[in-house]
Amino acid sequence: MLATAATIAAVSICAMFSQPASAQSYAGPGPAPVFTDNFQTGNDTVNTATGPGGTPTASYTSYNMNYDKGTGFTDTISPGDLNMNFPSSSSMFGEAQAVFSSSPVTLSAVGDYIDFILEFTDTANILGSSGGVANELNMGLYDDGGIEPLPGNVATMTAQTGGTQGWTGYYSQILNANGGTSSKLWYRPSQISNTGSGTETLAVNTGTISGGFGNTGTPSYQAVQLINASKASTVIMTNGVQYTEDFRITLASPGVLSVSNEVFTGLGTGGVLDYQFGGYTNATDMSFDGLAFLVGNKNTVVMTQDVSEIEITTNIPEPSTWMLIAASLPVLLAVVSRRRRS
Repeated sequence: MLATAATIAAVSICAMFSQPASAQSYAGPGPAPVFTDNFQTGNDTVNTATGPGGTPTASYTSYNMNYDKGTGFTDTISPGDLNMNFPSSSSMFGEAQAVFSSSPVTLSAVGDYIDFILEFTDTANILGSSGGVANELNMGLYDDGGIEPLPGNVATMTAQTGGTQGWTGYYSQILNANGGTSSKLWYRPSQISNTGSGTETLAVNTGTISGGFGNTGTPSYQAVQLINASKASTVIMTNGVQYTEDFRITLASPGVLSVSNEVFTGLGTGGVLDYQFGGYTNATDMSFDGLAFLVGNKNTVVMTQDVSEIEITTNIPEPSTWMLIAASLPVLLAVVSRRRRS
């Protein structure tokens, strides 16, 4: 009976770690859903102080909008759609900020990752084709320190305290193909004690569009580019086409994080891969519970992004999985020892 139990345990453990990611359930080593929002629950809000809720596969939260200009923006949520509409401007950004979990995802073992997938339609002019105009598409993951975004924040050009000011994390900045500037990956440091403008901004720095964070000239507040995290942009999006952006942070080795970003045509990561790049950095933040995504406009056109789904996944097992493994190993070791003695 002991041998049977050990055999079952061994088979279960081996099966758990040998399945392809697509076949693994979220009780195993991944990918495990943390937050899945397709705006169908009726509980999502815009610009309120409500935190995340629901289940890992049917989630909701408040998406708080952060702009560098105070008027002309409209944001609505309807079943299957978060609509973000931005007025024509030669220098502006619109950023959605949200807390996605009350329990941060912490990367602790080599190979641990957290993955952020954004499915959306380029309804109007997100990454256009005008030569020399650096429109951008950004997204990132952050440690919110237990602080929610300020609700209805539309005044980033003035210094504010609280909210996302102290958030830290990593983000991707993809420029359109004719913008004349390479796409990059950045570390966003805390802006606590920064008395300049843009201290609530998460996914754009002042070096690209006015109103970003870290514009006081103090190095500790400025964005830090990740190592090897620059690539000439070749992305031009088409109005009316659906896209998926995939942003992943992985603990690649002790103390080193690998960060990557991919863009696919179509919904999901099974479509045509349009663009990918990555970089790495010494790990500054290992825990994540906040997100942001952004479009920046320097093309003086109206921009509209319709987001249909947001997914956060990880490969870190639930505590119950590790308890099963821990409980099974002594039985397995006892049988192995017994067999050796015999």
